[in-house]
Amino acid sequence: MGATKMKILAVICFMSESDLVCYGYNIWQSLKSHFHTYLNDDDVRNVYHHLKDLCELGLINRMNVDDPGCSWRCIYNLSEKGRDIQTKFDRYLKIVRLQSNG
Repeated sequence: MGATKMKILAVICFMSESDLVCYGYNIWQSLKSHFHTYLNDDDVRNVYHHLKDLCELGLINRMNVDDPGCSWRCIYNLSEKGRDIQTKFDRYLKIVRLQSNG
């Protein structure tokens, strides 16, 4: 699995630890700010492609939100399988934690 997917898993894990709602757009924003990747607005679609792949791999769960008043429609969290591989994305998780607390 590539580095971008590992970074996404780290972002989702951190957001979950921080009790933040985790949806595609703020995952993209976090990738931009913490890892300086997917900097162009058009790149957000790449993040959604990775999220789809991670769901298919069983590493994250996607939950549809049935609230027309919210600006996001799907939220993501780590699955049990995703939590089991935390050691593989832990170096990225450390970066997100450091930059978010510093």
